[in-house]
Amino acid sequence: MVKLKYMTISEFIYTVILRPQPLRNLTNRILRAIIPQSVNRHGAKIFLDPDDPVLSGALVLRVFERPETDFFIKTIRPGMTFLDVGANVGYYTALALSVMGKNARIVSIEPNPQSFKYLLKTVAANDGKNVSCIQKAASNQAGSMPLFLNLDNHADNRLYANNMASSSCEVSVETIDKMLEGVGVSKVDFIKIDVQGYEGHALSGMKETIRRSPKLQILSEFWPAGLLAGGTDPKTYLSELHDLGLELFELTKNRRLQKIMDFDELIKSHTGRLYTNIIGIKS
Repeated sequence: MVKLKYMTISEFIYTVILRPQPLRNLTNRILRAIIPQSVNRHGAKIFLDPDDPVLSGALVLRVFERPETDFFIKTIRPGMTFLDVGANVGYYTALALSVMGKNARIVSIEPNPQSFKYLLKTVAANDGKNVSCIQKAASNQAGSMPLFLNLDNHADNRLYANNMASSSCEVSVETIDKMLEGVGVSKVDFIKIDVQGYEGHALSGMKETIRRSPKLQILSEFWPAGLLAGGTDPKTYLSELHDLGLELFELTKNRRLQKIMDFDELIKSHTGRLYTNIIGIKS
């Protein structure tokens, strides 16, 4: 999602401007009416979910994750191996296909059946024969779990109960280490992970992959309140990334990388619904 320092645009609209439910419902109807079948961004075609006014609307209005997008496009290179955790409709997967070319290897993970349907359309539209799409959620174990669905914002589906969810569906969960093993990938060069507070559990299930990946860079959403709600201590998440050999930076709203010197201070400055993004770079 797009960040304002550091509340997302969609969060700001939904929690401040459109807090009254009638106004929110009206806005959603308007957004759904203007959402096209697809958009083209940075040489890639992305199919949009017409039932997702927030994420699709942000893509149509060109306000979707601009600092993250700039960093991603400047960092990825042809021939890399890219892992997209929480792929949704395939925005970053499509950008990777456009920039990295046909010699790259891409694995896209998305558990929500509706979002996965549009992910497949996006991959096909960009001739993604080098993409493996996996309809599972990343966790620290194999099995099944309820995915709690935010019907107005499919980028806010979560693997734990929350007051933004209005329904749920059962999804398969697996460790990333096992998922990558299943598609013949042992190491990766770039990981984008945004799973609404479940990043800690996903990290627990991909440590072997991280250890085997000497040139790894990670772009991770960092939402302390969401991590706590999902069952992970935010400081533990940062510490585990650091202990895996990753130097940590904050991606600021002006697109700069600021080295994270104090984990407690970073957590303290992002309370409630405030987010930021962290970059992990293998030394």
